[in-house]
Amino acid sequence: MSLLDTLRDLSHRSKILRLDALARGVQLLNLRSESPRGNFVFPGTDYLDAIEVAGQRVGQVDYGINPLQDRVYINMIDITPARQRYGIGLGVLWQLWCTHQVPIVPLYQYTSSDGFWHRARRRFAAAGAVLEDELRSGQDLELEQGRWQHLVPEAEDKRLIREYWEWVAAEHAAGRPAGPGIR
Repeated sequence: MSLLDTLRDLSHRSKILRLDALARGVQLLNLRSESPRGNFVFPGTDYLDAIEVAGQRVGQVDYGINPLQDRVYINMIDITPARQRYGIGLGVLWQLWCTHQVPIVPLYQYTSSDGFWHRARRRFAAAGAVLEDELRSGQDLELEQGRWQHLVPEAEDKRLIREYWEWVAAEHAAGRPAGPGIR
């Protein structure tokens, strides 16, 4: 191993230790987890977790995990104004990274949070973790959803309509009338 590799490894470890220290004081308490049809990550799971520091609630994080379980999507990290700029948001992201070990992707990053996401990306990259660019437009979200659409179960009403029209097409192809009383 070269001297440069050794120095890079030491730097990498120190960045991880700093993020571990931030995350150590932060606790995530699940308030809700659900997988309703129509949500961005469906049939994955959406979560809403309370953020606590020293037993005191200081905010919440709303995130989802797609059904491929290869991305965590951050909808919102909301820290009370008095507790902002103490590394709590970074601690939350680091806990999610350590728990899931998959890239974290913000959704609809607000302009006021650009500085936070820029610092988070830089620190995560230095620690070997992945914080991807945000998904902002409807087209971005649709492209991302396309990766797991094969896992989305068909709704009952849609299945019945599809089966009816398949039956009509088969009857028509066979030269039979499509139903009783139809000629």
